[in-house]
Amino acid sequence: MKNLRGWGIVFLVTAVILSGCGYTRKTVLPRNIKTIYIETVKNKLDAEKLYAYQPGLEMDITNAVIQRIHQDGTLKIVEQKKADAFLKTELVSLDQEGLRFTSLEGVAQYRLFIVVRMKLVDAKTGDIIWEEPNFSGDTEYYVTTVTSIGEQKAAVDAVHRLAYNIVDRITEDW
Repeated sequence: MKNLRGWGIVFLVTAVILSGCGYTRKTVLPRNIKTIYIETVKNKLDAEKLYAYQPGLEMDITNAVIQRIHQDGTLKIVEQKKADAFLKTELVSLDQEGLRFTSLEGVAQYRLFIVVRMKLVDAKTGDIIWEEPNFSGDTEYYVTTVTSIGEQKAAVDAVHRLAYNIVDRITEDW
């Protein structure tokens, strides 16, 4: 009986080890996509909704995506005529909402959203590999006595979160 129980434990441990968890970090891009060109983000914000806008936000997003692609290492960034694919991105919304409030109904904490519309296009055929109409990065910040500093830091944090999400979408399709 002890021998049968011992074999059962060996079988169970072997089955668990061989089954794995199923997680993989492999790219979902077509095999022919090895290089990418990143177009500068275009500002398509509604002029009436610019209260949270930070000048240069488009370049900040573009540079953060480029930096994140370099860190990821899946794709090589090249000039447009040498690229297998290119990323077109438009800044479509910059919004904030109150999260926490003071006892006097003032906002104590905000969540800042940066929303973009983007397309990954096959440079050889012009076919759209994928398209995302509302893709976002966000962050939260507390209202301080110097509100503009809190908003600026929040914008930087949201840009980095957005860049991370964009590169994950390009390479891993999470």
